[in-house]
Amino acid sequence: MTSKLEIPCSYQGGKQRLAKQIVDIFFEENRINDSTQFYDICCGSGAISVELLNRGVKPQNIHMVDKSPWGLVWQMIGNSTFELSLFNDFVNSIPRDITKIKQYASNIISNTVDKNMLPYHFLFLQACAFGSTATWVENNKWCKAGGLRDYWLPTKTSNRKSPVNPMMPMPDNLYKRIELLCKYAEGLHGYCMDVFDFIYILDEEWDIKKNKNIIIYIDPPYQNTQQYGYSFNVYELERQIWNNAPIYISEGIKLEGSNKNYLLSQGRTKGNINGKSKKKPVEEWLNKFEYKQ
Repeated sequence: MTSKLEIPCSYQGGKQRLAKQIVDIFFEENRINDSTQFYDICCGSGAISVELLNRGVKPQNIHMVDKSPWGLVWQMIGNSTFELSLFNDFVNSIPRDITKIKQYASNIISNTVDKNMLPYHFLFLQACAFGSTATWVENNKWCKAGGLRDYWLPTKTSNRKSPVNPMMPMPDNLYKRIELLCKYAEGLHGYCMDVFDFIYILDEEWDIKKNKNIIIYIDPPYQNTQQYGYSFNVYELERQIWNNAPIYISEGIKLEGSNKNYLLSQGRTKGNINGKSKKKPVEEWLNKFEYKQ
């Protein structure tokens, strides 16, 4: 693979800044070989799985799970049903006038979800999400945790001196990222389903396939963070997964009962366009749960 793969677009809580650190820990603490199976639960935009692919892990060894439309996107990329030609046609329909992109996204949100276009519209809407906040579907309607990006030009008093685009990445770049993923991530196992319904698949890996060479990573919606549309008790999920394989869980705190804790980042103080601090930085912890025989 000559081109480095990238996540399609940013997503709140995504681990693109921390993916290298997290995967380094996987490799340092485990004997990883060609049969190691990686389970990326609550995978979202796929930062951890994309980092694994960039390190040469075979797509067939990666399992990505998410209840949101991200799960559908990864499922279609993995089983080769993501229609690049259809996505290309849609990307070409996005206004080239940068000032009209937000309205185009608003028009899609205001209509009933087109099931045939759901994954393609979702990627566009997520790229347009202000602050990369979550986009999801409920009762055949689009839901968002935040607003849409707007095209913004700096003023004389602005702290930021460059324009802000109405989507990140912009349409052509979004398509290129997906095109590469369709080529190099083909064969991965994507699941659009509730994480608790997914546990039986993990059980099959252990009980039927007799594969003990497994690494599980969970990136749940953090406590007291912006709305995702889906939430669950991560302690209950950890409890229900058999404990014969290492389970790594990202959170903004140390989790009770974990064997090891890694403070990956003390976060960044985020500000608005004028540079004023809006809230305290969020710590990023990687918590390891491991069965001790």
